[in-house]
Amino acid sequence: MQRTSPQLWHHGAAQLAHLIATREVSTSEVIDAHIQRIEAVNPHINAIVETRFDEAREVAKKFDNESSPPVDQPLRGVPLSIKECFHVDGAKATLGMTTPPELPAVDGTSVARLRKAGGIVLGITNVPQLMIIHETRNPVYGTTNNPWDLARGVGGSSGGEAAILAAGGTAIGLGSDLGGSIRLPCHFCGVSGLKPTSRRLIRSGTRANLRGLTWLEYQPGPMARNVADLRLAMEVLLRGESPRGWDYAEDPPVRLTSGSRELSQLRVGLIEDDGFFPVCPAVRRALREGADGLRAQGATIVPLGPPPTLDMLKSYFGIASADGGRDFRRMLKGSKLDSEVARLVRLAALPRWLRPLIAALALKPFGKHKMALLFQASGPRSADSLWQVTWQASQQVHQVFQQWDEAEVDVVLCPTHATPAPPEGCAVDLLPAASYSLITNLLGVPCGNVAATTVRQDEESDRTGNDASEKLAAQVERGSHGLPVGVQVAGRFWQEDVVLDVMEALESHYRTLPGYPDIQQLPTPIPKW
Repeated sequence: MQRTSPQLWHHGAAQLAHLIATREVSTSEVIDAHIQRIEAVNPHINAIVETRFDEAREVAKKFDNESSPPVDQPLRGVPLSIKECFHVDGAKATLGMTTPPELPAVDGTSVARLRKAGGIVLGITNVPQLMIIHETRNPVYGTTNNPWDLARGVGGSSGGEAAILAAGGTAIGLGSDLGGSIRLPCHFCGVSGLKPTSRRLIRSGTRANLRGLTWLEYQPGPMARNVADLRLAMEVLLRGESPRGWDYAEDPPVRLTSGSRELSQLRVGLIEDDGFFPVCPAVRRALREGADGLRAQGATIVPLGPPPTLDMLKSYFGIASADGGRDFRRMLKGSKLDSEVARLVRLAALPRWLRPLIAALALKPFGKHKMALLFQASGPRSADSLWQVTWQASQQVHQVFQQWDEAEVDVVLCPTHATPAPPEGCAVDLLPAASYSLITNLLGVPCGNVAATTVRQDEESDRTGNDASEKLAAQVERGSHGLPVGVQVAGRFWQEDVVLDVMEALESHYRTLPGYPDIQQLPTPIPKW
């Protein structure tokens, strides 16, 4: 067999599966190449926290020795990484807590489906403690660094996944998303990821946080370096029983369809600013370049006004914090705490009657006006109060869908996050900049991040806002030259296929432009070969 040039870890999942199926390379060659890549990059980025190398090599050898491999294995031989919250036979699920971990004896549903399709698990990836902040750090495994700049973070909570994919260690990752947890790390690391419609994929086989929360619900979803691989992984994750009968417009389709609608038939809404947190110049350029690319391919671009972002954020945090952090405290009992997690848990417990006073004395005088608004909307609630905020959220969601209906848009192109990857320690204070992803979680629609471009030297920041979070964003953007950014595509319930079609069209356009965040452009000290 002849090794394919330049390096096997440069290839995506579909390419690797094809090379193995046509016997241009062996499964063992593919697995060994990716193991070597992980061993080269992981000391720098700390993305893989538990390896499965021996098991992976055994599976690869078995595959190579099979004279008649199963026909229906679209991921046969493809190297996978799995977010630490998912049950993988025999692997620890700590959620970054130092108390005894869960040690599942069997794979969870999503992991089992990926393996049944021929995927080979190489490692388990890092998460924030309890998966509740947008940076990947915990007392068990430490901090995951961004392969584009080791001084920058990777977001969260699927930060380890995004980092190892960006560095070429695996070809497909399994993440989960409750508040941008797939899309934000993908945006910061220059890869792509999909959060499916709420309840689209079965969620059994995970160690959950926010147990009992029902309006806001996380979804498993695929992550990869290219959109075609997201579609391939999503098709695999949909194999088997799908949840049905939920209170949405219609039951979910069993399979994805591809190319069922031409771009010329699509109307794409464009939101450059959500009216709450302005984006950096690179994201603004990426949106306009993306809209130009879709327009050139036949799509109709429809500018949209901002949604009721502040009201939606108040609802999001009001619902997510309604128990006052009690379940977090139960889960964290006996564990060493991450400093930022400890801070959030303390804040979550503060009664709502006290919050206006704290906002007036400890937040607003320091220019933290946006944080004050979100802080006052959060905190422990009675059942009646939770019902009321949930009702308000349903009305806000209806308002957004009414706007989409009036504009007759099929999907919406908007930012994923307002800035490039921040340094560690900014996650809580920069939370308002994640508004674009948080509100799409409230909507419950399918949405994905597609890698778009990198920050140019002349567009590191143009902010003039006086809010403390915007000043912090300006600091984040200074020195961000060369960091990747992405854009978000949000669609209608169950229409992951349309979202992926638009993401693929965007990707094909961005790849033709200067500054696309290609894996071969990773800076030192990340090894290139």
